[in-house]
Amino acid sequence: MKKSQNLVTAIVASVMMTGVAHAQSAKPNPDAQLSPAQLQILKATGLKVATPSYVPSGFQLDEIQVNARRNSRVGGLGYLMIYRKLDRDSSQDFCFAIEATSGGIGDLPSGEKSFLVNNPTYGKTTLNLGKYGAANATLLSSWMGGDRGPFYRFAGAGVNPALSRCRNISPQEAVKVVESIR
Repeated sequence: MKKSQNLVTAIVASVMMTGVAHAQSAKPNPDAQLSPAQLQILKATGLKVATPSYVPSGFQLDEIQVNARRNSRVGGLGYLMIYRKLDRDSSQDFCFAIEATSGGIGDLPSGEKSFLVNNPTYGKTTLNLGKYGAANATLLSSWMGGDRGPFYRFAGAGVNPALSRCRNISPQEAVKVVESIR
């Protein structure tokens, strides 16, 4: 592994965030904002950093995962930003992620239900409710980012192993999140 990859791994390990969500807040949600250290981690991938400007109240940016190796098995360079809202009345929290990759994307199979999304920065896309990965019914948007990328998408509960013990937000809230990615 190259020295720069070791540095990114060390930075990621030192800045992973966990904790309890703060009190409900008005938009924008301050618990969901990137810290300077987190922004530095994301920029280390060499990708343009895209984040949602709208995150539902009560959610916080819980974890960032970075893939800084160009020859990875899927996609190349990328990151996953996981947003979480703790649910004290259930064994499962609410969560979703914004995922970015430099390439290696494919078409998304159609879901049981699709929601049209109009993102001012990346254009029209869809948010699908369907069976993806290990999840029985989850939300997953089509990749956004033009012809050459980088590419960005919304991933709901169960799409990624880091989201395996979560519940989805409502499709209406997910559409708002996707529309706000900049």
